[in-house]
Amino acid sequence: MDVATQEQPEPGPDRLTIRVRLRGQTVVWSDLTYPGLDGRPIEEVRFRLEQYLGEVERAYAALKRHPCSQ
Repeated sequence: MDVATQEQPEPGPDRLTIRVRLRGQTVVWSDLTYPGLDGRPIEEVRFRLEQYLGEVERAYAALKRHPCSQ
């Protein structure tokens, strides 16, 4: 069962869009297509919720220290 789903606009040439779902203690990224180490396409990635939130927090802290110019 999907606990949370938020739909956004369709992808465009200047936009990266992924689908993020929370299933229990697992965060699922889907609608991806990129080559894996064996050359086969990867279409879905799963993270433990604790790991995912830790990486979001780390990235946010780094962004606050070194903001990107837009």
